[in-house]
Amino acid sequence: MENYVIATNADSKVEAFYIDESGTVMHTWQLEDSSKTKWSKPQPLQGTCSHTGSNEPLKNATRVEACTNPNGQIQVVAYTKEGGKDGTYYICYQTPGFWNGWNKITQE
Repeated sequence: MENYVIATNADSKVEAFYIDESGTVMHTWQLEDSSKTKWSKPQPLQGTCSHTGSNEPLKNATRVEACTNPNGQIQVVAYTKEGGKDGTYYICYQTPGFWNGWNKITQE
């Protein structure tokens, strides 16, 4: 497990993100706010709506970061790199009830 990061969601539960051995960004979350030890099974982080971004897991990630916006919605940024080329940044973010992502970040 590489680069483990956490953020608190709008329900005050902790969510964790990491890169597994295959380079996929994974996601697990606290199931009950009253229990710090009951967590979901890890799943690949991916979009859950058709509004924006990819509903596929992000692969070839080498770094992941997460933060929470003022509304308690989590935003995850990951960096991918393939074959020694310059890498690409992607964002997957929450809106009420959904994950939107992965969206390629353009830097100008």
